Amino acid sequence: MSYLALYRKWRPKTFGDLVGQDHVVRTLKNALEKNKVSHAYLFSGVRGTGKTSTAKILSKALNCLNMVGGEPCNQCANCLKINEGSFMDIIEIDAASNRGIDEIRDLREKIKFMPVEGLVKVYIIDEVHMLTGEAFNALLKTLEEPPGHIVFILATTEPHKIPLTILSRCQKFDFHKIPNDLLIERLKLIVADSQGEIENEAIVLIAKLSGGGLRDAISLLDQCLTSYDHKITTEDVSQIAGIVDDQMIIALFKSIANKNINQVMSVYEEIKEKGKSTGQLLHDLIEGFKNLMIIKSVKDASKFIVASAETIEELKNIADMFIEDEVLAYIYSLAELESRIKYSIHPDLLLEVELIRLVGGTKKAGPKLPKITKEDEAIAEEKTPVLKEEDLVDEPTIEEAIVKKKLERSKEELSLTKIWDRFMKVINEKNKNLNAYYKEVSHKELEGNKLKVYFEDKYEFHKLRAESPENLKVAEGVLREIAGKKIQLEIFINKIEVKKEKTAEDKLTEIFGDSITYIDE
Repeated sequence: MSYLALYRKWRPKTFGDLVGQDHVVRTLKNALEKNKVSHAYLFSGVRGTGKTSTAKILSKALNCLNMVGGEPCNQCANCLKINEGSFMDIIEIDAASNRGIDEIRDLREKIKFMPVEGLVKVYIIDEVHMLTGEAFNALLKTLEEPPGHIVFILATTEPHKIPLTILSRCQKFDFHKIPNDLLIERLKLIVADSQGEIENEAIVLIAKLSGGGLRDAISLLDQCLTSYDHKITTEDVSQIAGIVDDQMIIALFKSIANKNINQVMSVYEEIKEKGKSTGQLLHDLIEGFKNLMIIKSVKDASKFIVASAETIEELKNIADMFIEDEVLAYIYSLAELESRIKYSIHPDLLLEVELIRLVGGTKKAGPKLPKITKEDEAIAEEKTPVLKEEDLVDEPTIEEAIVKKKLERSKEELSLTKIWDRFMKVINEKNKNLNAYYKEVSHKELEGNKLKVYFEDKYEFHKLRAESPENLKVAEGVLREIAGKKIQLEIFINKIEVKKEKTAEDKLTEIFGDSITYIDE
């Protein structure tokens, strides 16, 4: 007899065998017991979480001759044939390879026929999101008004690609990722049944690599048990999976924390020699820094980290060598690199350069500082508040002082512009005449809680009207409303000399002097 893969050998045969999907099991068993089975179901979730297995168990329960408590008996003629895969009334369709409208039209023709040997004819359509738009439209009418002897079970890993018209005609069940503790428990059971030996840390690593999918975990375990006759270690699992061993990652973290560039490069070269992929190493680095952040931020971090107790303890020691901001900076920097590295023809080179930068070999290019002018020196020498001795920090350079002062000035100007624009808008709503006066303001200054506005001397009338008690009260009320605090309004006239145009008399006086006599007609 040919070898049967472990994931097939351990495929669930009853609802009780399913792992980590109690919410689905409870609902389906109740529906079977109360004879309230829907005509269409949609099972969605990541791969390896039991969607197809659940569909087969539900199909078997619907056709079981001796169903008890919503569970198939696995002993009647129908159950035995279904387990052997020779039952004619359960039809499995792979939508990835049968995605066209012709296949769905053929299905619509066949569903008219009654079951041959079972109680219900069940169609299981796997990866249903792969169907074309025309195929979905052809399936829609059938799902809306199916014959009484038909049940559809649709399975997908990408439910967002399924039209809402299809979703609304199905009962939807979301299959969750299987928790690591349940995965580890099931893997230990399989190892014991297979009479193999494996370290507990290796099982934890397999569960971590599976991403919450039991099938992937069992497949990796099967490969390890087949490859090695001795007790399987984490190094063996890492070798089979093509990943970086936790100890190598820890050694790399220690080198980065110690700012030891030689050691970093030595560990990195060792990892490369073992044929580990750059993408996987980068992923492991980000995952490791994430774990360091969890350790620094959460009291009982071991609950949220999938690793052995020894590895977590080592990570805790390493976490003390970093500060939180540093860890965050590393995570963001590596995540940014991860998005760029997939388009590079030299990903290992980019990662190597980034590792050098992480240990302080180079720094990211910063903004160029401006050249210092006399005006800048004057700005930098402006008085600043006196600080207490304990508040003093390293004295900023003159370049930093200039940039800071200019930034403060630009913020003040921006704030005044914002207040004035809002002030003019509200004044216009309250008093259009007053708005007309303030439109002639030539200059304005905001000093603390005082707003000083200036009119040219030719607009003295506007100035007088604006500073009348009733108008001043309105304006200051608007300012208080906008700024959220009392602002005193002060109004001034700019003393700007205005050159008057010379009259004809002025020009004559310039030519002939003051000895001119004008004769009235």
